[in-house]
Amino acid sequence: MSAGASPCVLCQIVCGELHVDLVVDTERIAGFVVRREAYSRGHCVFFPKRHTSSLHDVDDLDLAELLPAIKTVAAALEVTSYNVLQSNGALAGQTVFHAHVHLIPKTQAADGLCRDNQPSPGIDQTGIAERLRARLAR
Repeated sequence: MSAGASPCVLCQIVCGELHVDLVVDTERIAGFVVRREAYSRGHCVFFPKRHTSSLHDVDDLDLAELLPAIKTVAAALEVTSYNVLQSNGALAGQTVFHAHVHLIPKTQAADGLCRDNQPSPGIDQTGIAERLRARLAR
């Protein structure tokens, strides 16, 4: 692929078209330190090298590497408080449409993700568990 040919920023990293500070680089996944638009010191992004836009399309073997890599990097950062964020679809806040997971350290209350929303009152969850069990049993 020639420089600038890939419209996906994470695919550009995989192809070597875009340089980042890699901290994890395996056959299946990569992880790097976020320099622009970091939410906290140590903010990293991890992603499967094979392009898929959503988590539900990620190969299970790729998924099996992602969380252990995040756990290992969190330990290396020596952080005990952190968020692991993964968004699917624009309504959920996804802006880069290549499945990826953020590790966002929390060293103080104002750093990283700040939760200010509250549970929505009156959401009817009746029947959800039964429906899910039935669909999962198929």
